[in-house]
Amino acid sequence: MNGPGYLAVAIQPGPDTGDAAFHDWYNNEHGPLRMRLPFITTGDRYKAIDGEIPAWSAVYDVTDLSMLEKRIYTRLREERSAREKRVMGSFDTVDRKIYSLFSERAKPGYSGPAPVQAAVSMVVKESDLAEFDKWYEEEHVGMLAKIPGWLRTRRFRMVVGGVAGMPPQGQVCCLAVHDFEATNGLHGPEHQAATNTPWRLATMEKVVARERREWAHHLTFTALKEPPSSVITTDGAELRFQLEGNPADPVVVCVNSILTNFAIWDDVAAALRSGAASPTGQTFRTLRYNSRGYAQQDQNSNPTRFDLLADDLEYLLDRVGVPRAHAVLGVSMGGVTAINFAIRHPAKLAKFVACDCNVAAGAANNQAWADRIDLAKSEGMPALAKVTVERWFTPANHGSENFEKTLAMVEAASIDGFEQNAGALCNYDLKDKLAGIETPGLLIAGEGDGKLPEVMQGFGIPGTRFVKIGGAGHLPMLENHEAFVDALKGFL
Repeated sequence: MNGPGYLAVAIQPGPDTGDAAFHDWYNNEHGPLRMRLPFITTGDRYKAIDGEIPAWSAVYDVTDLSMLEKRIYTRLREERSAREKRVMGSFDTVDRKIYSLFSERAKPGYSGPAPVQAAVSMVVKESDLAEFDKWYEEEHVGMLAKIPGWLRTRRFRMVVGGVAGMPPQGQVCCLAVHDFEATNGLHGPEHQAATNTPWRLATMEKVVARERREWAHHLTFTALKEPPSSVITTDGAELRFQLEGNPADPVVVCVNSILTNFAIWDDVAAALRSGAASPTGQTFRTLRYNSRGYAQQDQNSNPTRFDLLADDLEYLLDRVGVPRAHAVLGVSMGGVTAINFAIRHPAKLAKFVACDCNVAAGAANNQAWADRIDLAKSEGMPALAKVTVERWFTPANHGSENFEKTLAMVEAASIDGFEQNAGALCNYDLKDKLAGIETPGLLIAGEGDGKLPEVMQGFGIPGTRFVKIGGAGHLPMLENHEAFVDALKGFL
């Protein structure tokens, strides 16, 4: 499946769908999400005007059908938002078909969308296909073009069947989409003439099956608006990012901890871009982003789990045009994300660095997260920030510039997002998957981060080594920057 084509989806809402919910979801979420993708160039909704069902359709022009098999697109269907699952679950039918473009003829200057569309689908035996195409191209399209209001005729071949599936072997489904002005001559004398020639009648005798639908234009989708340097995931979470450095350099991704944003990597990112983190002076491009949950995310977003966090990074890399990261570097929650990214998407990275993290949740830790959520809700984020940052930093660095910087980050974090991310930290276990990791890894922990240095040395991930950073706690890059960069220098 490749080359230009057409995606057509016909929907019949169910009795419990609700018009307002259906149209709000379609107009403001489903269609706009797809219009952000560079290979989907147009997207329009149509309403049936022939009295038949399904009563609604959406059609998209696709520059390369092979992209519909890539994760950047399939993720839209695999990771639907809570609202999308709810709305689509109420439909009577969803009939999704994909076609490759065969030919196109249009009125000069016309590009769409069509006020009215007539879509005619015919199944033809392969042995009759050449004669069918000859009739369509040499006679039929020319006569259709004489109908008042005709704008364009495009012909397609089905490559992915809908509810009914593909035609039997030896048969081909041919779709013709005819665009017309709102005021047109459909069913008038010119139309009748085009459908009553001897050649057409002889051709129709060999057609195995035929369906004709008429549609009126309802709405043109616009791409979902994203803030500058942000992408919105398929379920509505915002990933704010910063991509810096020479576009020719290999990319190192930096993933933050819970309650912090990508600014915790400011100094490390600068070292990576300057060549200070490489023994050869190699410079790196850096991609930093706020994991979902730091800011308030959409109410329809799915519950935060580490598989979703790893897939968020995959999606971000695709959206910013980075096919493969040189390394994924994460701390705390970001460290777990880095390990899980190596498990779920090994082709998307060459190395990983996981700092101050564990590979499974624990019952005692889960109670601690519940207590922290209660504190944030009862006394506010400043109260949580104080006890959290004091726990993260060693006493010698309380009140330092980086301590105060981190304190401000935690105070600004979303309570709801924090609760979502804490849910991920209470519900994960990667232990059974660690032995299968083939990506080279570096494990780092601050010597003052409780039992984590000892725990991390026992992960048993093949091809990894461990480095302990002196004079540092849970965020070693902020307490002993030089030692942290030296650890990277020996690995990247």
